[in-house]
Amino acid sequence: MLHLVPGAGNESTGGDGADGRNAANEGARVDETPGAPSFRRYPLRWVLGLNALTVAHYLVGCGAILIAYRGYPIVGWPVGLAYFVFAVVQLYVLMPLVVCPGCVYRTVRGGRCASGLNLISARLCPPTPDALGFKERTSGRLCQNRLCLWSLVGPVPLALPGLVLSFSWLTLALLLVVAVLTVVRLAVVVRRATCPHCLARRWCPVIRAGQPA
Repeated sequence: MLHLVPGAGNESTGGDGADGRNAANEGARVDETPGAPSFRRYPLRWVLGLNALTVAHYLVGCGAILIAYRGYPIVGWPVGLAYFVFAVVQLYVLMPLVVCPGCVYRTVRGGRCASGLNLISARLCPPTPDALGFKERTSGRLCQNRLCLWSLVGPVPLALPGLVLSFSWLTLALLLVVAVLTVVRLAVVVRRATCPHCLARRWCPVIRAGQPA
């Protein structure tokens, strides 16, 4: 077994995964098995880049909705702003409150997950290793994973009626950007760049269920 020493300055290990309870009790111990290195602290540039991509995605989606209903501002502004608020709140408030408390990154001293949400969660509530939120984030129609997915693809169905009423090449282009960002995020950023380095990937329900993170 390989033990991570808090404060040692190492950004990654050669481990394949970690057990949340062991991490809490034994200083973030992970199994040293073949595979991608696990990051106890994702590089800051990684965290900032992922959040910048996320916020840009939400802004482009909001912009697409506003422009789609440019002839009907009484519809476009409430819908566009409601979407943006929903997207931000579900990720930066609900996720830290519901899912993050049961994640290993809340129990690893000095840990930093790919999105940095564990740091926000630490300011909002105490860690609960057995929290159902983490284990059931893929279960149910209103589970956190579905909310996250809707925050990514939501602008498309919301803007389509406006696009039909008043066609705009700019709206169409923005919706295509939203679609491309969604595919890139789920297929490349999450699956190939983020999940393989996550300490929680061994027991993460997202990976086990094969669903988008």
